[in-house]
Amino acid sequence: MSKAYIAFYKHKRERNSVKNTLFRFFDDAIKFFTRGPYSHCEIAIPNPDPSLVFTCYTASNRDGGVRKKVMQLPPERWDLIEVNIEPYKVRDFFAKTQGAKYDLIGALGVVLRIRDSKTKYFCSEWSSECLGLNKPHKFSPNSLYKHLNGK
Repeated sequence: MSKAYIAFYKHKRERNSVKNTLFRFFDDAIKFFTRGPYSHCEIAIPNPDPSLVFTCYTASNRDGGVRKKVMQLPPERWDLIEVNIEPYKVRDFFAKTQGAKYDLIGALGVVLRIRDSKTKYFCSEWSSECLGLNKPHKFSPNSLYKHLNGK
């Protein structure tokens, strides 16, 4: 089986622009209300070319919805947990959901215990559904981390 990871974002964005300040506020609110160090997560597939590091799949508020992006995941910003999923299954789920909008109300619903949409996604919901977990809309990045670590 090829490797795949869930990458959990723990870094604090710089407040060097209005946009980054808003994203930092949103990150901090997620961390506060879900009681943990993580504000975002992605499924990360290692690339054969080490200069490319990972192809990451998620639903991103910053990017407007379900997307994939090639990026590095420095350990001072991200924690990785290996997961049991074949990369082709991640790519297939991405192909099925690509272009779906970001579910801001659903992300807030993790805290408020409501569900907004079955056609929009937030990061941990997208990752949990891709992994085949039950009730993916109930997972925040922090509860998904705890679930995968058996805590």
